Amino acid sequence: MVLMKQLFWLPQHADLSGAIRTARAETDPQTRLDTVRQLSGFQRDVVQTGMLDRLIPTMNTPNGMPTCRLAILASHTVEHLLPSIRVACVGRGLFTQIWTAPYGQYRQALLAGGGDLARFAPDVVLMALDRWDAPVRVSIDAPVEAVEEAIRHRVETLRSLWRRALEMGAMVVQQTLSLPDMPLFGSYDLLAPASPRSVVARLNCAICDAARQEGVLLLDLDICATLSGDELPLTDPVRWHQAKQLVKPGVAPAYGDALARILAATRGLSRKCLVLDLDNTLWGGVVGDDGVEGLRLGQGSPEGEAFLAFQSYVAALKQRGIVLAVCSKNDVAMAERGFAHLDMILKRDDIATFVANWDDKATNIRAIAQTMDLGLDALVFVDDNPAERAMVRRELPMVAVPEMPEDSVSYPVVLAAAGYFEAVAITEDDLRRSGSYAANGRRAAA
Repeated sequence: MVLMKQLFWLPQHADLSGAIRTARAETDPQTRLDTVRQLSGFQRDVVQTGMLDRLIPTMNTPNGMPTCRLAILASHTVEHLLPSIRVACVGRGLFTQIWTAPYGQYRQALLAGGGDLARFAPDVVLMALDRWDAPVRVSIDAPVEAVEEAIRHRVETLRSLWRRALEMGAMVVQQTLSLPDMPLFGSYDLLAPASPRSVVARLNCAICDAARQEGVLLLDLDICATLSGDELPLTDPVRWHQAKQLVKPGVAPAYGDALARILAATRGLSRKCLVLDLDNTLWGGVVGDDGVEGLRLGQGSPEGEAFLAFQSYVAALKQRGIVLAVCSKNDVAMAERGFAHLDMILKRDDIATFVANWDDKATNIRAIAQTMDLGLDALVFVDDNPAERAMVRRELPMVAVPEMPEDSVSYPVVLAAAGYFEAVAITEDDLRRSGSYAANGRRAAA
């Protein structure tokens, strides 16, 4: 897989900066907000993101868009990240107002009974801490027991801060810690209990365990890094020493999107259904032309294995409760024949709604949403054909359409990076959802 641009699952705009400049002439606040949402759905750098942020109007109750009040309590500089957070939230269908504590004063902000934070009344509190803040201090020869005790003490301090935010009625998102860049012992670092990398890795694991127990969500910096594409790495030592910027400005759009998908998920805005094309999307080749035996799928060829890997990821999404549908330009009987291939991981019964005909795909996607009683904003459409993707984006702007690469080996990478199915909890109902829709689909067909 080649390195891709930041926000690589989004399509490119022919002239995004020009479109933003044109939008400045619009005076109606709601129209400006709708324009930001539409233009945020394209690949953009930090400058273009800042231009979009300046288009966002000051509103308390935007028409038809849920709102979120976000408080950021940080031990590093975050002001340069705020435009990316606001724009990414609008792109995810959420209007977000942000309050930040003074630099390094997150403890004081939380513990002040009637302070500015309490008056802001946040819906979500982001604890954006770095590994230099209140570090776990142990000697390099400390035994594992001493390291674990020091980590336990640090996590208990975090728990008390989380609980204070939870008492305010806010959800809490804890940012994970970045690992030190320079190993002390080389690859032996993770085996030495008190090496800096080992300590931070152990602390991250302890934070995850405590967050699960306390009902706290996580913002995974490793995921933020994967979204930055060829802008890696996430951090820059020069920016840290000059301005205490943990996240360098160039990758702010990726950071903003990683946080926005969590905030959107807290408002129930995650997608629920994955609509799939078949030919050259789930398998290589055209089943109507090549026949089942001629499809490129399975072990023995790089392309066939790539489609297997994509099917495996889709099957995992189905297992966690994402509903699957098929939208194919094909004869139904011919399209279903592809599922008889011996190497298919996905089975026909995994598909809740199966639509194969010669109508345009926008019409069929509307029918799929109606059949499953889902809104169009609950759907994600994956198709290898750029013309089909463009048509669905134009006709159904509420449907999420990731920009799939030419090489099928990157299909699961792109779909996973897009974050359409972000979760903030896993319930039994979630796990049963896909099976319930599939059973309903079989009953409807019968």
